[in-house]
Amino acid sequence: MNVVTRWLVAKDVMTRDVITVHPDTPLREVASLLVSRHISGAPVVDQEGRLVGIVTEADLLTREAQPAPEARRGLLSFLWRDPRLRGGRVVRAREVMTREVVTGTEQTPVRELARIMATRKINRIPIVRDGRVVGIVTRNDVLKVFARADAELVAEVRRVLAEELGIDLSRVAVEADSGTVRVRGEVDRASDVELVHRYVAMVDGVVAVDTAGLSYRVEDLRLHPVSGEERERGTKT
Repeated sequence: MNVVTRWLVAKDVMTRDVITVHPDTPLREVASLLVSRHISGAPVVDQEGRLVGIVTEADLLTREAQPAPEARRGLLSFLWRDPRLRGGRVVRAREVMTREVVTGTEQTPVRELARIMATRKINRIPIVRDGRVVGIVTRNDVLKVFARADAELVAEVRRVLAEELGIDLSRVAVEADSGTVRVRGEVDRASDVELVHRYVAMVDGVVAVDTAGLSYRVEDLRLHPVSGEERERGTKT
């Protein structure tokens, strides 16, 4: 069988009503927006909606003066003290924004977004289509995926077993406890056990997989070991 697995991707979790600013938006207006909307950053888009940068709390701060941990209130008070804003000159978003923005597409897997956030030490990733912002994924959005309730995990694992691997659900039982998924019962082939373990481990939110209680009817691995490609895409029968 040919298997095309559908895991959670950016479009499943992203915020679609994205708060953006223009390159010419005054810095104080940007700061007020971040504070009032309880966000720590916003994409910067041009008049055609194309992404040209991103401005964050960190971009608004100087190395000499960091705000106190308490607060976004501190961010506003800091900005009023910022020498860049004195003397009547209006500082624009374009002057402080980050121009090299890490982005994703609507089809970027959530796991890949999580990896990027961890390695690049960023809190949000704009999602673009043809250069235009169509959504944004934050660390909180990703954490919600990996904190899925056990009942939701069981339902998703059962779907994967039935729809992706063709497993007869009447012959297996699926349980989840704090992200650890146990699959018990019987499948047709020894290779099915390997595929079940691999596919269940790929479900977003699963932290461990136990297939020790999963038996099989036919030993096929000695005759035809499961190749790396088959483990990734499923077996062809």
